[in-house]
Amino acid sequence: MWQANVTWGAPRIRDELGKLGLQVSTATVREYRPKVCRPSGQTWKTFLENHVKGIMAIDFFVVPTVTFQLLS
Repeated sequence: MWQANVTWGAPRIRDELGKLGLQVSTATVREYRPKVCRPSGQTWKTFLENHVKGIMAIDFFVVPTVTFQLLS
């Protein structure tokens, strides 16, 4: 049931099993449901690949000397 409906949570699966005449607890469904590890959002690698054309790296580090000349 989990493989056919991956968006269903444990309470929904428990209720569907109850319709079939099987009484199980939500904790039992959670225990035997496979764990899905998905990233919570976009990774840095994906972000950089999507925005590589708009990213420019510039260093504005300037050091004034005693004679007020700028070293860059």
